[in-house]
Amino acid sequence: MPMPIAVLSIIGHHPTIGGETDGGKIMTDAELTALATILLVVVGGAQVGILSGQRQQQRLDWAEMYRRRWTELQGDWATIVFLGRKAQDYYQIAHHIKLQELREFVKSSSNGIASSWAQASVRNVCGMLSDLCSRILQGHIKIDEIYPIFGTELLRQGAPLRTLLDGNSEYLKCYGSIGPTEEELRHDRLRSEITTWLVCHDGIRRRCLIMIDLLWAEAARLEDLPPYELITAADAKARSGHLNRARLSAEVRRLGGWGARRRARHLTNTLRHAEWRRLPWTRGLNKKKMKKLDEEWTQRYLNT
Repeated sequence: MPMPIAVLSIIGHHPTIGGETDGGKIMTDAELTALATILLVVVGGAQVGILSGQRQQQRLDWAEMYRRRWTELQGDWATIVFLGRKAQDYYQIAHHIKLQELREFVKSSSNGIASSWAQASVRNVCGMLSDLCSRILQGHIKIDEIYPIFGTELLRQGAPLRTLLDGNSEYLKCYGSIGPTEEELRHDRLRSEITTWLVCHDGIRRRCLIMIDLLWAEAARLEDLPPYELITAADAKARSGHLNRARLSAEVRRLGGWGARRRARHLTNTLRHAEWRRLPWTRGLNKKKMKKLDEEWTQRYLNT
């Protein structure tokens, strides 16, 4: 292999290389090769360091981009929470002016015309979450770099989004013997319309569900959510955890790329942070610790 110009230049100017010293000693071929190897290792190490720094900066740039996008989509996120809950649900994140505007939109909705305002909100938010999930599954960005952007803000209101993604909204249709009002019927039709849109865009729907699972696992690792919610979720994941991991693994393989199997293994293990720990040295929630944290959290809540 030809020697780099920089190495040849150093050899040509070194007093003991390519000529005699004051004592008449000449550097041997083996010593020349060793010196060249050392210099190549130094240069290679510097290049690896530069590339690593560039990748880190790229991930930070992406994180900042998604932070701006999430801030811009707060109005759309409020619309999704509104559609994923009952028509007159008390727990909403929209400002009262925005909430009144949404209710007026519902009243003016028509059975024969698709509601563009509702579809636009779901397309914007779910499209962004799907795009972000793809980057994580491809190894371009890490979940712990993205989690601070969404944190518990999304997860505490994640039930309405999951209702739309899963299409399981029958529990919201409990109207009693009187039956639903006209507004409630229109609200239900809008929710069904959005669920249908997500079913027709199954890739977006799948990756949004995976994104929620990854964010929840990171929140469980950091113990950011109330212990009761983590315990309830862990009990549910005792039945569905393997399905969530299989869905994530299949999506990583579907996206492909170098190291897909290794990434799938790493990310599926990440989901175990939200499940009950099986063995003392494995990932997961400790039942005794969670019980203690729940008692402490409940006491703090009662004292507020």
